[in-house]
Formats: sequence, structure tokens, C-alpha cells
Amino acid sequence: MVAYTFDQSLIEIQETENENDVTFSIEVKSEDMRNRLKQVRSYFEDNKDYTDAFFYSRQGGSYEVIVRKDAVIPFLVQAFRFRCLESLQWK
Repeated sequence: MVAYTFDQSLIEIQETENENDVTFSIEVKSEDMRNRLKQVRSYFEDNKDYTDAFFYSRQGGSYEVIVRKDAVIPFLVQAFRFRCLESLQWK
């Protein structure tokens, strides 16, 4: 299992596990964080696996990201890499 933290003044993340995937409901609270999340999105759009993560933009600065269960760790690593997350650790 992996645990992560984030700066609640910049981003809110809620996670819902489904049968085959995990849905991340994300609300960005700054333009800088929006740009960071766009970098994460770009990473997944540019890789050769087109079904690992689907990004959906919502009104009001929120996003829904549906991530295949086997791609959750790579998703979190990229979110950490682009500083959407403050910490990432194994539990």
C-alpha cells in the first residue's frame, strides 16, 4: 500500500477504488498546480499505453482521473515528480 500527502491549500484529492480502477477526484486551487497537473496528464497522454489513465476536466477547476489499478503507482509517482504531491511512501 502507498500513502501520500498533499498541500490542501493548493490541491484536494479524493480517491475511490472500484473493481478494475481507481478514481481520483481532484480540485486544484492555484494556476501553478493546474499547470503541474497538466504535466502529469501530458506524461500519460504521451506514453504508449492509452488506457492507463483517463483525465476528465470539470467546471470550477476540478478533474476526475480514472486510473487502471496496475497504473496507480506510476500515476502517483508522476504526481509526486511534478509536485502535485508532497510525499509518497510505502506502508
